[in-house]
Amino acid sequence: MQTNTRNIFTLGMMASAAAALVACGGGDSGTPTPTPTPVTVQGKAVDFYLAQATVTFLDCSNKTVTTKANGDFTFPDGCTTSALKVTGGTDIGTNQPFTGVLQAPAVAYKAGVTPVVTPLTTLVAQLGSAQAAALATKLGLQGKDLSTLDPMNDAAVLKASVVVQQLVDQIAKTLAGLSKTTGGTLTAEAAAAAAASAVASAVNAGSGTADLTSGVLVSTVITSAVQNAKAGFPASVQSNIAAVAANVAALAGPVVASQVANVSAALGTIVLGVDPTATLATLRQSGSVNAVVDSAKSTASNALVAAVTPAALGDPALTGNLANLGAAVATGNAGKIQAAAGALGGNVNSGAINEVANSVKPTDFIQLASLNINGGVFPVTDAVTVGGGTLNAIKVAVSQNGKPFGDAAPEVRAGLSYSYNGNNVDVIIEKVVLTFNGSQLTGATVPANTTYSFRIGGGNITAGTSLTSSVADNLFDPVNSGSLNLPFTVFLGKLKSAGGLSASDIDALTPKSTSTFPVTFAVAGQSGKAVSVGTVVSGSAQKTQTQTVQTLSSTVSGNGIKVAVTLNP
Repeated sequence: MQTNTRNIFTLGMMASAAAALVACGGGDSGTPTPTPTPVTVQGKAVDFYLAQATVTFLDCSNKTVTTKANGDFTFPDGCTTSALKVTGGTDIGTNQPFTGVLQAPAVAYKAGVTPVVTPLTTLVAQLGSAQAAALATKLGLQGKDLSTLDPMNDAAVLKASVVVQQLVDQIAKTLAGLSKTTGGTLTAEAAAAAAASAVASAVNAGSGTADLTSGVLVSTVITSAVQNAKAGFPASVQSNIAAVAANVAALAGPVVASQVANVSAALGTIVLGVDPTATLATLRQSGSVNAVVDSAKSTASNALVAAVTPAALGDPALTGNLANLGAAVATGNAGKIQAAAGALGGNVNSGAINEVANSVKPTDFIQLASLNINGGVFPVTDAVTVGGGTLNAIKVAVSQNGKPFGDAAPEVRAGLSYSYNGNNVDVIIEKVVLTFNGSQLTGATVPANTTYSFRIGGGNITAGTSLTSSVADNLFDPVNSGSLNLPFTVFLGKLKSAGGLSASDIDALTPKSTSTFPVTFAVAGQSGKAVSVGTVVSGSAQKTQTQTVQTLSSTVSGNGIKVAVTLNP
């Protein structure tokens, strides 16, 4: 049955006024009953703050008001017991039109407390306000009041809100694609409600803290959302809804999970500023907002489902092939997409799938072609095994494809992170100037007076500081037609020179055999500008995933790589 977009709960926000009748010494004299003073109730709409959005009071003749630039709105007189719906406007964090639907259920109004309408209250609206505390716990937000806590004032709630909204939004787009390819009548609002209901139910049904980036959870949610939206699809789909739901989940699940994982990774551990404006400025500067913008603008899940014939979506025999196609689209590798589509033959519209491939493959990007470790050359993969006994540096072969920096200077902020011997080491370089001759890298320099920041912890060594290098540092190596050299021990030596580490500390932090440890490398443009990064797999370029490196004073969030390195003697 199609999910009802109307909130069925009552928002208990009723103000009261007391009147007293005072006797004045006898007879029939007395004071008149005062007129109750109306209480003005303020609310706030938050994905990031939603400006110029429409707030509808569902239990008050569908009266509407418009939010201010900071998401604030005022309840109309007599509407303080109404459930709420928020649509339209602009998300001031991403500067993108808000295309979703937020809701708030009935909660008891308390004087001086501002109710909020957020992606999290939207989930509460699906379950009932009595489930709000339990839902908060399942989201890792135990003890937090989702009905009144402004996400912009709580880092954990802000991250959960943004990730939830992108998950709901991606699934709603998937449902819209299914409606399009089958000739359904599903509205955008009904799709959003079906998606929100499915997310709420999946989170609520879990036994622990929900992992919203889990492929298993995403598949479960898509399956439920298709069934929730059943009434918006034609009879041919309704009669075969279980098979269609399973196939749509197999097809779109990898794409949705990848988008949501990128958003979650990009946000990292949010550090609040002195006020919401400062928080947003920091998120933009780090590059964290770019993944949210990419997700909000992406139509990949919609177009992918719409590219498959209705008959194929209802055929259980094709579930595996559809899953392969979805996984290929999630990588952004055009070659893999065409191969997976070819296996489905006439079940896929070739023109439509070409458009999908073109929309997700990297263009105008920095290409990471290979890794040079201890003299060996390795493809950029999730795991490599090397010899040499000790690891002091990793060299990444870099070239440019198209114009990854547009008309701006080829400068990046770079983050390097690895974990070894129980310690986590994070290093951020605020400016690396790259030089290219055509597509080939010919130089990589850290200019004089550039800031390096460090964070080391998690084990028996703790350090964290920022320092400015008085001289320029060369990170270029001509190996493999031009590589960016990332010398672990040289970076740590800077911290030693500043008194932050000893020689024995550096030795303890230098990877040695036999061990396996993760290495993360991320880049972002100056002032938070997005810089696309790709690799080559099976002869085709494909996008890298979002990675985040954080120190005590800085964050780099952008495309990059994460590699598990096994070091042998």
